[in-house]
Amino acid sequence: MEEELSSELSSFSNDPTIAEVLNKNVNLQDYSTVLEEQLAESEKICVEAYAGKSKSLAKLQTNIDDCDNILAGMQEMLLGFQADLSGISDEIKHLQEESMTMGVKLRNRRSAEQRVRGFLSNVVISPSLATTICNGVISTTYLAYVIELNEKHTYVSMREPSEDGTSVDIAPLDTVAGKEMRSHIEKLRLKAVEKSREYFINVISELRRAKTNVRMIQTTKLLKYKQLMKFLDAAAPDVHQEVRNIYAESMAKTTSSLFKTYQQQLAKLDSKVAGKHDLICVDEAAVKDMFSTKINMSKRSDPFSLGERGRVLDIKDEKPIMVHIATAEKYPYEMLFRSVMKHLMDAATNEYAFTKQFFADNSREIFHQIYTKTLSLILENLENFLYNCHDAVCLLLMIRLTEANRKTMRQRNANILDNLFDRINMLLWPRLKTIFDNNLKSLKTATPKKLGSVELHPHYISRRYAEFTSSMLTLLKAMDEGAGQKGTEVDAETSTRFGGKEMLKTDLVNLQNAMLKLLTQLSGQHSTNKNKIVFLINNLDSIVCVLQERKVNREEVAKYEERLNQQREQFVEEELRQSYSKLIAFVIQTEGIQKTDKKLELDPAVCESLVRNFSTTWKNGIEQINNNVLSYFSNFRNGMEILKQVLTQLLLYYTRFQGILKKGFKKAPPFAKELVSTNAILAEIKKYALAI
Repeated sequence: MEEELSSELSSFSNDPTIAEVLNKNVNLQDYSTVLEEQLAESEKICVEAYAGKSKSLAKLQTNIDDCDNILAGMQEMLLGFQADLSGISDEIKHLQEESMTMGVKLRNRRSAEQRVRGFLSNVVISPSLATTICNGVISTTYLAYVIELNEKHTYVSMREPSEDGTSVDIAPLDTVAGKEMRSHIEKLRLKAVEKSREYFINVISELRRAKTNVRMIQTTKLLKYKQLMKFLDAAAPDVHQEVRNIYAESMAKTTSSLFKTYQQQLAKLDSKVAGKHDLICVDEAAVKDMFSTKINMSKRSDPFSLGERGRVLDIKDEKPIMVHIATAEKYPYEMLFRSVMKHLMDAATNEYAFTKQFFADNSREIFHQIYTKTLSLILENLENFLYNCHDAVCLLLMIRLTEANRKTMRQRNANILDNLFDRINMLLWPRLKTIFDNNLKSLKTATPKKLGSVELHPHYISRRYAEFTSSMLTLLKAMDEGAGQKGTEVDAETSTRFGGKEMLKTDLVNLQNAMLKLLTQLSGQHSTNKNKIVFLINNLDSIVCVLQERKVNREEVAKYEERLNQQREQFVEEELRQSYSKLIAFVIQTEGIQKTDKKLELDPAVCESLVRNFSTTWKNGIEQINNNVLSYFSNFRNGMEILKQVLTQLLLYYTRFQGILKKGFKKAPPFAKELVSTNAILAEIKKYALAI
C-alpha cells in the first residue's frame, strides 16, 4: 500500500497545480473541502446545462440511431457486393485464361491456314490456268499463266523446305500433294512449251516475208513475250536453242538480202569520179575533148578536188540515201559508202539491243550469227570496188567515215562492229598507198613528149597536183585536229596501228619533190632562161592559189611560196636586163669596185651615154615591162605583184646609179641635167601599178 501511495504521490507531484499548492504550504484538508465544493458547483451547472439541452440531445440520439441503422444496411449491401465481386473476379480470370487460350489457338490456326493456303496456291492448278495453257492463244494473259505455272513447277521441285515456311519442315517434293501435282504441272509445261514454240516459229516466219517491218514485229510480237523465251530456256533448252537458231537463220537471210539489194541499187547511183587514167600526170589526150585539140578544163582536176565531197563527213549521221527517191541522181562512192554504213549501224544497233533483251546472255553470239553473212557481203562489195578504185579522195573520206562510225558505235555502247571497221581500214589504207604510189610514179616517169606542148601558162598537171595535194592536206589536217579532241582516242589508235597519217605525210613530201623536179624538167622545153622562169612562176602560182583557196595549212603553202618568190626575184632581174642591161651592169660593177677603191674615177662619156639612153627610153621601157608581164602571167594578181617588184627594182637600180654619179663627180657634169627625177619615175610607175 505504501508503495502504491508513494507512486501516486510521486505522479501527482508532477502536476503543476498540486505542486504549487504543496509549495505554498496550504492545508490540504481545507483545500480538499474547497475543491469538493467547487466540484459540486460545477456538477450542478453541468446538470442544468444538460437538462436545458435534453431535447436536442434526444433528437441527436435519434438521428444517430437512424444513421447507425442506415450504415448497418449499407454494410450488409457492401458485403453482398463484395461477395458478388469476388465471384465476378473469378469468372473474369477464367474468361481471360480462356481468351488467351483461344488467341493462341487462333494464331496457330491462322498460321497453319496461311501456310496451307500458301502451299495450296503453289501446288494446286486452277481450272482457268489449265484451260488457258491447253487451249488459249499466246497473249499477255497466257504469258501470266505460264509464269504462274513455272513458279508452281519451281516450288514442287524443291528438295528442301521452302524458305517462306509454306511446306513447314518438309520439302515440297516430298509431300504427297507435291508428288501428285508435279506430274500434272510437267504435262502443262510441255503443252506451254509446244504452244510457245509454235508461236515463235510462226512469228519468225513473218520476218522472212518481203517488205516486212522487222522492227515492229520484234517489238510487238517478240519482245512483248520475252518471258516466254526465258521460260523455254528453263523448261526446254533444246527448244529454246531451236527457236534461237531459226531466228538467227531467218534474220541472217533477211538482213543479207536487204543489204544485197540495197547495195545493188546504190551501185547504179555511183558517179564513178575517177578511173585508172586519173593520175596527176596523164597523157595530154586523156584531158582533151574527143572532137577538139584543146584541153577540157573540166577534166583537169575533178578526180582530185575535195570540193563539196567533204560534206559527207558533216552529214554522216543523217538518214541514208533512199534509193527509190534518188534514182535520177548520181553520187560519189563515199556517199554510197556512208549510206550503207549508216544503214548497217542503225540496223546492227537495233538488232543488238533486241538480242540483249530477248536472248539475254547469248546476245553477242547471236548477233554475229545474224550479221556474219551481211558483213562478209559488205566487205566483198568493198573489195570489188577497191579493185578498180583510183580515187584517193574517196578512200581518205571513207577512212574518216570509218573512224567516225567506230566512235558512234562506242557512244551507243554497241562496239559490235569493231572487227568490221578494222577490216575496212585494212582494205582502205593499202589501196590508198597504192594510189599514192601510182601518182608518184606518174610524176617520176612523165616526159614532155607524153604531156604535150609546154607553154608559158600553167600546165594542167599543176592544177591536178594542187587539187590532189590540197584535198589530202585538208583531210589530214582534220584527222590531226580530231585526234586532239576528247573522245577521239579511237582515231589516233587506228591511225597508229595502220601508220596512216605518217604514211600520208611521207608520200606528200615525195609527191612534192617529184612535182618540183618535173616542173623543172618541163621548163627546160623553153629556149630562154626567162621563159623557163615564167613557166615555173605560173605553175607555182597556180599551185599556191589552189592551196590558198582550199585553206590549206599555212606552213604547207609557205613551202611553195618560198620557191615562187625565188623565181619572181630571178624574173625581175631577167626582165630588167632585157631593157636596162648596160645600166644594171654599170651599177653592179661600179659598186663592187667602189668597195675596194674609194677614189674610183668614172668615165664621163660612159656615164653620159647611160644617162641619155635612160632619159630617152625609160617610159617606153616601163610600158614594155608592163606589156611583157601582162602577157606572161595569166593570173592578174600574180602579174601585178611581179610588175610591182620589177618596177620597184628598176627604181632602186636608177637610184643607186644616181648615187654613184654623185660620189664619182665632185662637180655635177653637164649631162646631169638630163637625169630623170625619182618623182617622175614614181609618177609613171603609178600609172601601171597603183599600189606602189
